[in-house]
Amino acid sequence: MEFLILLVLCIIIVCLAVRLLHLASTTSSPVLYFKDSRFTRRLINACPLLLEPYVPPFIWGKNGHIQTFVYGKLGRINSPFPRGRRQSVIMKDGATLTFDVFEPLNEHPLGGDFTMVVCPGIANSSQSVYIRTFVDYAQRSGYRVIVMNHLGALLGVKLTAPRIYTYGGTDEYHAMVMWTSSMHPSSQLIAVGFSMGANIIVKYLGENPEHQERFICGISACQGYDVIRILPYLKTWKHLGPVYSFGMTVQQKKILRGHMDTLFGGSCVKAYGKFDTEEILSSTSLDCLDESYSRRRAGFSSLEEYYRWCSCSHYMNRITLPMFFLNTADDPLITTDLHDIPREFVSQRSNSMFVVTKHGGHLGFFEGGPLIPHPVTWLDKIVVQYSSAVIAIVRQQQAGSF
Repeated sequence: MEFLILLVLCIIIVCLAVRLLHLASTTSSPVLYFKDSRFTRRLINACPLLLEPYVPPFIWGKNGHIQTFVYGKLGRINSPFPRGRRQSVIMKDGATLTFDVFEPLNEHPLGGDFTMVVCPGIANSSQSVYIRTFVDYAQRSGYRVIVMNHLGALLGVKLTAPRIYTYGGTDEYHAMVMWTSSMHPSSQLIAVGFSMGANIIVKYLGENPEHQERFICGISACQGYDVIRILPYLKTWKHLGPVYSFGMTVQQKKILRGHMDTLFGGSCVKAYGKFDTEEILSSTSLDCLDESYSRRRAGFSSLEEYYRWCSCSHYMNRITLPMFFLNTADDPLITTDLHDIPREFVSQRSNSMFVVTKHGGHLGFFEGGPLIPHPVTWLDKIVVQYSSAVIAIVRQQQAGSF
């Protein structure tokens, strides 16, 4: 009798594990959306990762929540510590933008000088573990990498103006691009954004067509495209939206607490008026924090107006550059309902592609296993592989051999 009870319990545990960890889920190649053209056909041929199955760690990698949790808490496994040079630019309002420059460790296989201009995710910087791993991999692949540190994200760097980053502000990214163009005038630039940073780089490229002149392509990973449409999703418990919203709110409040004197002192009152810091620091969701602080500091009369200004979906139709959009089907932060935005974009352009992996979570994309993943992720590899493919195709076009 005891044996039967133990057997039943074991079966129940195994069944729960299979269900919760999605162990029965099969792996598959990414789903590709594109307008058929010579450009996209050559791109696919030059990017074998797009035709091969993405295989996450067997035991836990098929669960988007776990991939996202591991990314959020650990970042990456055995992450390197690339050495860069910190640069700074004073903005018009006195804010000090900092970014880190990482030189290539090898020559690029195709020859030439190429710079990835990177905008990280919310509250992230060049010190974020997933950014460090990507930087090291890109350096070894022959790229210079310049990474923006979001205002306030480095608690050891004092703010010089009473503001932090916003979800859609592009002034800091523009300042970094201009510095890069000035210091490396012969380098060809590639815009790379992760999560919130992807929204910023796509908005930047679309809001002024002249911005595109300095780039050969843009890469967007795991963004949501439209803040207004994301918000209801973060309020539903189906995919633990409120938990993630709370976690991101805590991150931002940590930044606010770390710069209280500058953000809410006399210069803040003079520039933006007085804020209710008790209300701000008691916020438990992003929309509450944005209503009490972010939209007011940015000068918007309503949250909807602020979110519309932040969202790249209202600017991206002016982009003519080759673009690569990447999302996952199991991202707990970004619903697949929002995939219609990049699908519509690429359907009207012969040089862009939207890629959806079955697994990967939010900025996870871990490989290896069955338990311990590799240090370099599928995301790191596809960004570099796509960039090199576009460089080769553009060269063929310029040489007239395309």
